[in-house]
Amino acid sequence: MTLIRLLFVTGILNASAVDAQTITITSGRTKQPLPFATIQNLRAQWASVSSDKGTFSFSAANSNAGDSILISYTGYLPIRMLKPAMDITLAMEPSPVALAPVVVSPCKGTRTGELHNFKKNKSDLSLGSDEGALATWAAYIPNPDNIKGILTSIQFWVNNIQVPKTAIGAPFKVRLLQYDDSTGFPGEPVLQKELIVYPEAKKVVIDISEERLRLDENGLVVAIDFFYAGEQYVHTHKIKHLRSDGSRIDTIMTNYGSNIEAVRGDNMVGKGYIFRYKSNKWGETRYSTSSQLAPKIELNLKLCD
Repeated sequence: MTLIRLLFVTGILNASAVDAQTITITSGRTKQPLPFATIQNLRAQWASVSSDKGTFSFSAANSNAGDSILISYTGYLPIRMLKPAMDITLAMEPSPVALAPVVVSPCKGTRTGELHNFKKNKSDLSLGSDEGALATWAAYIPNPDNIKGILTSIQFWVNNIQVPKTAIGAPFKVRLLQYDDSTGFPGEPVLQKELIVYPEAKKVVIDISEERLRLDENGLVVAIDFFYAGEQYVHTHKIKHLRSDGSRIDTIMTNYGSNIEAVRGDNMVGKGYIFRYKSNKWGETRYSTSSQLAPKIELNLKLCD
């Protein structure tokens, strides 16, 4: 199975400072740390995440004095700042959400349904990330029949071929986004929080029934973030390549965690995306010039009459 990988290279920057400056990111509402908040260096064009305790350290190896830093977390207002000169604690304020007054009535009956972005339940490829990288893949699952229902779970699959047991539990961050009709790209968050999952099996099922989210008539975008959460999840392996002359060559690959199963081309329904942190925007994911690629996703619903 072919592995499509994404690598963000962090340059070694010259800086006069030699001591690390640590930021601690907290919620201004709960005062608790925000784990795995996204931190972008807009000048050096790299991205990383805070630890599970909400901390992140700047150093001469990853930033210079005066670098513009953007910190983001779903459900909170972003913070834009210069690289700090000392250790600081940052409180992120919840994002105000404008909600139109609606009457929410429960679905009648107990019928269930599903919506997915593949025609045949098979994995065409897999998506992964190299060591130290932050990568975001997304899949748009359209709703052509205007199915009405409440989302109960999200399901995706991981591929653990040639992955050691220590790497299988590497976490993913899952986010639910609107599909923007006007741009054809992912839009605003549907759920004002991020879902952190530690896969223990090939099939990953995230229960969101308590969120009471109704499926939009335009469908839904599911974004899955790879982020570096520790060297214990890094693994290396050999891949044998066949040359045109019939000889073989071994390539040493360094990867992070498990790989996400993906679909492409005529087996895919909807669209596939990648967030490019160097340009700070979404782009389409393609395996080749003629074939799109997206994480393999299934949505489970409680149908409404």
